[in-house]
Amino acid sequence: MSKLRYIFVTLLLCASAWAGNSVRQIAVLDLPGRPGFDEMVFAKGMLVIAHPSTNTVEIFDPIKRRIVGTVKDMSSPRGVSISDDGAFVYVANHDANNIVVISTETWQVQRTVPVEGAPGAILPVPKSHLLLVSLPEQQQIAAVDLGRGQQIPSVEVGGRPESLAFDTVRNIAYATVQDRKEIVAISPSMQISKHIPLSASLPTGIVYDRSSDRLYVSVRYAVVSVDPQTGLEVGRVPAAGGVDHLWLDSKSQTLYAMSNGSVFIMKTSGKLGAAVEVPVDVKGHTLAFDENKNFIYVPGGREGRAKLLILKQLPGGAPQTQNASTSPQDRFTASK
Repeated sequence: MSKLRYIFVTLLLCASAWAGNSVRQIAVLDLPGRPGFDEMVFAKGMLVIAHPSTNTVEIFDPIKRRIVGTVKDMSSPRGVSISDDGAFVYVANHDANNIVVISTETWQVQRTVPVEGAPGAILPVPKSHLLLVSLPEQQQIAAVDLGRGQQIPSVEVGGRPESLAFDTVRNIAYATVQDRKEIVAISPSMQISKHIPLSASLPTGIVYDRSSDRLYVSVRYAVVSVDPQTGLEVGRVPAAGGVDHLWLDSKSQTLYAMSNGSVFIMKTSGKLGAAVEVPVDVKGHTLAFDENKNFIYVPGGREGRAKLLILKQLPGGAPQTQNASTSPQDRFTASK
């Protein structure tokens, strides 16, 4: 065996051992309908799952481990988010060109708000009555005034916006623009205040980590760490193609992603540790992490049937972070 191959095999075995010792399968549950899930959010102790293949939103009880409610008659629901006070869940109802507002008390639809296109991602603006909504086909990010129940002026991004994240330090939003290989920063006045080019193609998922002031972005075959102050990439780890949703657990500084038959786990703390791959027997592209119970929820499919995989993240054994350099630059702050 060559020295290079020996090193590769050793690293692979170490990663597999870590994954096997720190992640344990708890259950694989049947879900109604066909596989095909999108974003999820925790609300009032429930896991709310967008299920576009059945045009429903499922309300899953993690304690009872079963579906306890279903919002029917949706039209390919995609992005899901929760209000600041936890009273409402917002769903991007893609094929109906509207935002569905669901009460977390009754799990009933309270109202719908029309938008001028097919919505994808959705992001509440903290301490306001505004929602930001991506409209990929229109190449726009729209703002929705929930108080007036209507869309207000949108911003053209010159490409296909995918995911959204909010920077509470600078009071701006970020959107990945897939076909332009960049991130755009959007000010409260709905203007593009900064372009952040990426040395990678097909950016999709994005999250902002306030504790380390970093953006984590899924790109083709990698996840990158970006300094939003300088716009520079400060870290990169390989990942499988198809990773397009990221979930950050700020408490443990751990980043989670899913691609087909594997969960990817990365330590952050401003740097990115090597991605540990955990093979699973459910195929999907999204997940959710419950920081209170350290459970990972993976909706997807197996043998053509809809499933929900539950994994337990065990304490200890986290991979080491790798060094990353930064280049100081004048701090970018968007005006209110």
